[in-house]
Amino acid sequence: MRTVRSLWQVLIVLALIGCLASLFGPTERRWGVDVGAVGSSVFSLALLASVILVSVWPRDAFPDHWSLAESRAWVGLIFTALLLCGFTDYLLGVAALEEVPRTFHDLPRHQFYWLLGVVAVAWGVTSGVLALRGGPALDERDLRLRHQADRLGDWALSLLIIACVVLLNAVPAARLDWWLEPVILANVLVGVLMTKLLVEHAALAFGYALARR
Repeated sequence: MRTVRSLWQVLIVLALIGCLASLFGPTERRWGVDVGAVGSSVFSLALLASVILVSVWPRDAFPDHWSLAESRAWVGLIFTALLLCGFTDYLLGVAALEEVPRTFHDLPRHQFYWLLGVVAVAWGVTSGVLALRGGPALDERDLRLRHQADRLGDWALSLLIIACVVLLNAVPAARLDWWLEPVILANVLVGVLMTKLLVEHAALAFGYALARR
């Protein structure tokens, strides 16, 4: 049903806007409105509504000509983008710390952990509902597009590692100890892997769209 599909798309856009407002919105009130708090509420409610919508009408939220693999690719792209937005805000908060964090307890991780939990639950429920909807097994086209997406992800990983090496060489000596701290390096590597995952989902999702043309 086109109405259900359009509503699901609107809810996802609202969730993304709410997520960005919650993470990157101004800290002070604007026109008497706490943008961060409102964005967080919009994000949570829109994401919850989208999961309920897919659960109630699993066959109507996505086009009929989409395979199960294509639907999962777009769902993965959406939720990976939300996670990467949250992780970017988290890394910016880490970079703003005055003292070098020595343990994970020194990191401003609470908001990202909340986002991670919400997105993980929504992603898991949506993927489970799509699996229950059923669909044909992976065909030759699905395997070919998956292979191409994996190759693009590998290229993205290589380029990101090269970029990290270049950035480390450009960091002033006074800040080098800060970036070489194991806790910081671990978080940077997590960000690199999340970016690789986003590239793979994007390549797979848009690969399906281009294959139909």
